[in-house]
Amino acid sequence: MTADTLVVKDFIIPLDRYPHLSDTQTLHDAVEIIQTFTCGPSDRLRYSELMVINDQNQLVGRVTLQDILQGLDQRLVDVTKVKKFEGQSVEYANLSILWEDSFFVECAKKRITPIKDLMSPATRFVKGEDPLLKALAMLLHSNDVIMPVVDDGRVVGVIRLEEIFKAISSRCQL
Repeated sequence: MTADTLVVKDFIIPLDRYPHLSDTQTLHDAVEIIQTFTCGPSDRLRYSELMVINDQNQLVGRVTLQDILQGLDQRLVDVTKVKKFEGQSVEYANLSILWEDSFFVECAKKRITPIKDLMSPATRFVKGEDPLLKALAMLLHSNDVIMPVVDDGRVVGVIRLEEIFKAISSRCQL
């Protein structure tokens, strides 16, 4: 690499500034943690997923907002798997209206669900010394917008597509 090579570590969001939790915590904990990362007058969520780490600060998984919401009621996942017959369509909106009362009763019971039951394993990550273009290629290939950054087996933060976009568009003088 040349002296002016863009590297991941120069653009990461450190783990202490990004939502994360232990693999022993619950769905309720995940919701509380992600809600502390807000911005603006309307308290918009800044991030759409959390990193899940073990007690050695090693990355073990990721939990997206979709994972959390799907974890509230299995019917939300199952309805998309319903086989349709010719001329028949599934009306998701109509089904959700029928479920509304039971959904809010049941979702409160899910608060103690272990987060490890909802997380996806962390299979892709970059190292801090990796070139920024490697992280970009991996994000584009996986269709993700966030990539965990790991050094010496421990998660140190994340790199987002937004930071990569800013760095590359500035360097390309776009």
